[in-house]
Amino acid sequence: MNANNFDRKFAFNHHRSSGRWQVYLFSVAIGLVFISIQLFATRYKPTSGSDTTLPASNRFSHSAIGSPYEQIFVVMRLPTYHKKKSPEAQQIEKTISPTERICFVHVGKSGGSTVGCALGFGLHCKNNTKMVDGLLPRRTTNMFHADCYDCYDESKYFLFVVRNPLERIKSAFLYERPYGVNWLKNNFPQYYQNRKSFYMDCPFRFMEDWVQIGLLGKTGSRGEEYRVSEKCEKIARHAVWGTGHYQEHLYFNYQFHLEGLPGNANVLTIRNEHLVDDWNQVEQYIGGERDIITPENAQTAFPVINKKNMTKDPSVRIDPYSSPKYLSEESVHTLCRHLCNEIVNYKKILRRSVNLNYLQIEESITELRESCGKYADYEEGDCHYEMPDIEGKLLTFRGYVDKVRVDAVDGHRQRLEGPLPRPKWPVEGTEDEQEEKDLVMDDDAPLPYSL
Repeated sequence: MNANNFDRKFAFNHHRSSGRWQVYLFSVAIGLVFISIQLFATRYKPTSGSDTTLPASNRFSHSAIGSPYEQIFVVMRLPTYHKKKSPEAQQIEKTISPTERICFVHVGKSGGSTVGCALGFGLHCKNNTKMVDGLLPRRTTNMFHADCYDCYDESKYFLFVVRNPLERIKSAFLYERPYGVNWLKNNFPQYYQNRKSFYMDCPFRFMEDWVQIGLLGKTGSRGEEYRVSEKCEKIARHAVWGTGHYQEHLYFNYQFHLEGLPGNANVLTIRNEHLVDDWNQVEQYIGGERDIITPENAQTAFPVINKKNMTKDPSVRIDPYSSPKYLSEESVHTLCRHLCNEIVNYKKILRRSVNLNYLQIEESITELRESCGKYADYEEGDCHYEMPDIEGKLLTFRGYVDKVRVDAVDGHRQRLEGPLPRPKWPVEGTEDEQEEKDLVMDDDAPLPYSL
C-alpha cells in the first residue's frame, strides 16, 4: 500500500471511528442527564399539594450580620423586627460563633414580645425599651417566630417562652379580631380573606360563639332558629387545631415551633406564669449571674408589651357576654378537648427543657388542670383527634436549606418584601392612641400579622 492510499484509508477509518465515539458520548450524556433528573425528583419530592420544590441556589445574606433565614429563602430579606435593635447588641452578635448562640423561639401570644424586647430584639418594642443586662441577652442572637426561621441549626440552645395553652388561644383570638371589614381590608389586605372568613363570614366574632356555634353546633347568641353551616364548623375546628390558616397566632402554634426545631435541639424554657424566676434560672444555667432580675427591677426589665387595647375594639360594645374572654364551663371543656394535642406539645416543650426540674414541670401541669381538667394529663394518642401531620406546613413556612418550595418563596415575598400600608392613626392623638400605635408598629414598619 503506497503512502497516499494509506493516508486515505486511515483518514476514512479515523472519521468513522470518531463518529462512533461521538454517538457513544452523546448517549452517555443523555443517560446522565436522565439519571440526574430522577435523583432530583426523588430528593425534592413535592409534599402536601405542592408540585414544585427547588434547592436553595446560593448561600448569601443581605444583612450585615449573617441571616439563616436569608440562606433558606435566598430572595428574601430578614424583617427588621427579627433583628437586635441597638448597635451595641449587633456588635456583640458578631463576636459569637453559631455553636454558642441561643435561638429565641417566639410563639405568639405567650408573652414572647415582652421577653423578646428584654433580649434586645425589635418586635413590638417601644423606643425606650432596652436590652437588659446579663449573659442571656448577649448570647440570644437569632429568632424563630411564625414563618421566619432565622436560627442556626447548630445553636447551643433554643429558648421558648410558653404560656397555658388555653390562655394563649384566648389571647390570640381577641388580638387578631379585626375592628371591621373595611378596616381589615384597608390596613391588612394580605390577611383580609382569611380573617374575614373566620370572624365575619362565620358567626365567630365572640369567643363563646366560636365554641358554642362552631365546635358544639349550638346557637350561641344567634337565637334558637340559627343553624351554622358545615363550612363554618370546619373552619372553627381547623382554626383551633392549627390546620387552617385563619389567624397567624393560632396557625403558628406550639406544634409548629417545636417540630420546626432540629431533632437534637437543646431546649430552654421560660414560663410566662413564672417569668422572673425562670429568666434568672436560665441566666444562671448558661453561666450568668444568679438572681440578676430582682423584684425591684422586674417591672422595668419586663414591661407589658403588645397588649391589645380592647377599649377601641367595636366588638366590645356589642358583646352579649360579660367580658371579651368569657367562656362558659361547657365551652372551656370543649375548647380544652380540641386543644388536647396542643397541650401535649406544650408538655413536650416543658419536658425537653434542660433548665426545668420535675417539680417545676408538674407545677405548670397542675396549673393547667385548674382550667382544662383531665386534658392536662392526656398524652399523645389519648386525644379525641389525631396529632396533625404538618410536614407540608413546615416545608412551606419554616423552610429548609436543602430545599425550598417555589410557592413558599412566592408567599414569603408577598408577605414580607412589599411593605403593608400603615394603619391610619391620627397625627395628633391621646396618650392611649399613641400607645396603641406603639403596640402595632415596629421601627416605623408595620408588622405583617398585627391587629
